Amino acid sequence: MSNVTVKLKPITDDNRKECLDLKPHAYQEKFVAPNSDSLKKAEKEPSSKPYGIYSHEEMVGFALFDEEPYPDDGYFWIIRFMVDGRFQKMGYGRAALGEIIRMIRSKQSNAKIRISHVPDNSVVNKLYKEFGFVETGEIIHGETVLDLIVES
Repeated sequence: MSNVTVKLKPITDDNRKECLDLKPHAYQEKFVAPNSDSLKKAEKEPSSKPYGIYSHEEMVGFALFDEEPYPDDGYFWIIRFMVDGRFQKMGYGRAALGEIIRMIRSKQSNAKIRISHVPDNSVVNKLYKEFGFVETGEIIHGETVLDLIVES
């Protein structure tokens, strides 16, 4: 993979503005919800928690994912995942996805993990498949769903 390392730190009042300032490239806005929407969603979802993706002390991206299986389906969902346009193509997305999967596996080694994306986002589809995610054939809320079944 990559030798880039990142840390995930919970979004708090102290780093919320930094999170809200993260933006994809303009042409990618159709692929990812604004972080403000994601933070509102996090408040309503008791199983998920928002994190800043950090390189050293700088937030380079954002992730929202389940820290326990989602009650409706038993999956750990990676609900939102984005890297700021200024920090793309540097390995942060790959490093962050690996860290998210590691954190979920540390909670439940045989976790069933799901992620989804807008169908025409081929770049992120390729990244997810590099980690072993497989398309399920399902479309939920207009998004392609992929599963990563972790064997223990």
